[in-house]
Amino acid sequence: MSFARSLAPLVWSFAPSLAATVALLLAAPPAMAQESGAPKAAPAAAGRLAPTIANAKLAEADLAALAEHDDEWIFEEKLACRSSQAKKLWEGTLIDAALGKPARQEFQTIGVGLESDSLLYFEFDGPVPEAWRKALHEKLWSANGEPSFTQPELVGSAGSLVVVLSCSLTSKIRQPVGHRLRTRFGMRFPDRDVDHRKLTDPLVTALQEAARAKGKPAASAFEHVAKHASELAPLSLAAFLEARLHSANEAHELAVKAYERALALDAGGDPLPSDFTVCDAYDGIAQAAYDTKRWPAAIAAFQSAADFAGSLGFASRQAASLYNLACSAALGGEAETAMTALRECFALSGRRFQSQARQDKDLESLRERDDWKALVK
Repeated sequence: MSFARSLAPLVWSFAPSLAATVALLLAAPPAMAQESGAPKAAPAAAGRLAPTIANAKLAEADLAALAEHDDEWIFEEKLACRSSQAKKLWEGTLIDAALGKPARQEFQTIGVGLESDSLLYFEFDGPVPEAWRKALHEKLWSANGEPSFTQPELVGSAGSLVVVLSCSLTSKIRQPVGHRLRTRFGMRFPDRDVDHRKLTDPLVTALQEAARAKGKPAASAFEHVAKHASELAPLSLAAFLEARLHSANEAHELAVKAYERALALDAGGDPLPSDFTVCDAYDGIAQAAYDTKRWPAAIAAFQSAADFAGSLGFASRQAASLYNLACSAALGGEAETAMTALRECFALSGRRFQSQARQDKDLESLRERDDWKALVK
């Protein structure tokens, strides 16, 4: 079993919800393997605007549309960050410039009654650097890794754009602005709709309990899915969690269908909570093919997972998917494909996967090749 596949059991770490919820994993229809080289960018959803500062910034008409009927939302000139970390992020002192530096940044401050909140926009010339993104999540919040009263910021990203909502937990702009960014630009903010959480939290709980017990999810979780099918149907996170339930229950075909629904909903107007969740969905489809020994499908699906991770600059995720592609190809008798994937994996990850490769039984068929001996020293 490979390093990345060993992460398949349900361990969760995504946005705030049920105490640092669950490690959301990936899903999307397997694409055909492509030539090696620069990964193709993830396709934009039809009807969405490109995620750029110019498109994402609010206009006066947006304020009027988003405001409740008894509120007046106005633009203000001064920065109004809710935490010192957000202010340092804006000033460029929170994250080491060596980890990446936005090409452009702007802010907007919105006043509602006595409160003022700021939106911070950071746009890169290419994918958001993985190291910068990781540092942002590590430093913007305290040890629990999620918004709190003193560090209430929300972070969303799409393509080369990151938006930080520096607003209080009770701010009137928090929900409507986040929803606008999710639906109009595909920006992956967590869905904080209370009614949606009531529907999905039981699924998260069932997955956590199954992980702790090292067993299968309780039947009540599947009964919940059946009972609330029509309400869960438009929610991408619900489809993703259903896929995880089926995967944990070893119902691989049902898991793939649910992952594909999650990705279709993500592309069609209800974004998944984070780019990592999308990556996990792609990997989930590939994992199902691996577990059922459908090697051509596994190769194609792991290639899709690698391409998507690469398009976001997630080098470690891309390398893990390429490693799993190599394992699937070796088991499927496609030695040249396996070696190509290993070379690309090692180029991205250095020595991280080499010791694993030496011991991995999936790669046994490659061990007598000269190029294997030269690659895995």
